[in-house]
Amino acid sequence: MAKRILIVDDDLSVRTLFSETLTSEGFEVSTAADGEQGLARLIEGGFDLVLLDVMMPKIDGLGIL
Repeated sequence: MAKRILIVDDDLSVRTLFSETLTSEGFEVSTAADGEQGLARLIEGGFDLVLLDVMMPKIDGLGIL
């Protein structure tokens, strides 16, 4: 079973780069475009790792942490 990673970043190019790289290495990747979306996905649970941007709209990475 693939490890699940959540990427929370407001920069589409960063999300795409990390997502493509990690998916090619066999990880199951989910993404969120801002802190609110990220927190909602986190509450759903099941992630082995979360990569957070620190400066984002709505809720920043430190707020989620």
